[in-house]
Amino acid sequence: MMHVITSARVGDLFGTYWESGHVVLEGDRIARAGPGPAPDVPGAEVLDAGGRLVTPGLVNAHAHLYSALARGIPLRRFDPTSFREILEQLWWKLDRALDLDGVYHSGVVGALGHLRAGVTALFDHHASPTAIEGSLSQLKRALSEVGLRADLCYEVTDRGGESERDEGIAENVRFAREGRVPGFFSAHMGLHASFTLSDETLGRARAAAEELGLGYHVHLAEGKEDPIDALQKHGVRTAERLDRFGVLGEGSLLVHGIQLSGAEVEFLAARGGTVVHNPRSNMNNAVGVAPVPAMLAKGIRVALGTDGFGSDLLTEALTARLLAHHASGDPTSLPDPQLLALLRENYNLAERAFGVPMGKIAPGFAADVVVWDYVPPTPVDAGSLLSHLLFGSISEGIRPRTVLVAGVPRFRDGVVTGLDERAALAAAAQAARALWGRI
Repeated sequence: MMHVITSARVGDLFGTYWESGHVVLEGDRIARAGPGPAPDVPGAEVLDAGGRLVTPGLVNAHAHLYSALARGIPLRRFDPTSFREILEQLWWKLDRALDLDGVYHSGVVGALGHLRAGVTALFDHHASPTAIEGSLSQLKRALSEVGLRADLCYEVTDRGGESERDEGIAENVRFAREGRVPGFFSAHMGLHASFTLSDETLGRARAAAEELGLGYHVHLAEGKEDPIDALQKHGVRTAERLDRFGVLGEGSLLVHGIQLSGAEVEFLAARGGTVVHNPRSNMNNAVGVAPVPAMLAKGIRVALGTDGFGSDLLTEALTARLLAHHASGDPTSLPDPQLLALLRENYNLAERAFGVPMGKIAPGFAADVVVWDYVPPTPVDAGSLLSHLLFGSISEGIRPRTVLVAGVPRFRDGVVTGLDERAALAAAAQAARALWGRI
């Protein structure tokens, strides 16, 4: 199927902008794009943007779809004084209460949230300790129904004992062998964090990952628990410990990177993995601030994720800048070139995972395109497009009007296509009630 988007302000974050332009989508790729009126393409469906902004879809480099059913959850006790207590009093109770039905419905709700935020691809880190086998397939089913691309993994940990650990490794292996779909679904070896992983577990995970050529998706030095545990039990800091098992190399997602020494930052620079920054979650959990500008200065790849704290990448990007200002006392910290480097790395990750060039409005790139319900109130050019997206997200509440993934309209004129959203949300609410009753 071919689609022609016309009467659009067309741009990407890497140098393309036309005040009045068009985009031609053929199958799952962009076939043509340029300024001026759209060409006549026989048999194509025409989507009139009405002067709205058109960009590539966004990518979330770290999500927790299983958190989607936690909204409004009634907890008998929630008075944490540390990051570990946040995990113990909320997230480790929630994930242990999930069954496969809950995993599916959380996947639907989380995927819908991403779609409505203009995110067309995501990297998810999943946990459901009493429903491990088949859990990644339930997420794949949910994401397929909504129509998003996703890289999936299961969180291996020792916190539930050897049996759950082995099931977690097996679920990563099973999905990597059976669940990957070129262009749409890829896989990592999921690990929780150093402080919940023994050397034996890391060794087992490494053997399985290397056999399948998988990178790792792991929380790195999010809270103080990680370096304290690594130093007390293993005599080294977190990054060095994980490096003993090959976790930090190219292809791995190293999530957070907050409680790191200067030497560890140097260490990461030599290994090639991607650090994923999650500013809103970090602020919410009061775990500190990742040294993103210092990492970028050392040549470390840094991407941007939400860590389950919603799905809105534009607000996440703006928060990354504001947090950098606040933490450094410098109102010029994390300027456009650095923030764009994070967003570019998100697209690079997606391209490596799905095998499709992403992030630009240009022939041959993925036909993941968003028509934003936004008509700029001030002039736009290639250099100011990022500013419009960031500040439009807070002043006008910029949201998509239409989203295409691999050339297929998945959200059109404000309505989800191919899925009864109202019925899906009603079913999710029932699943949430059952889930909450088990906590």
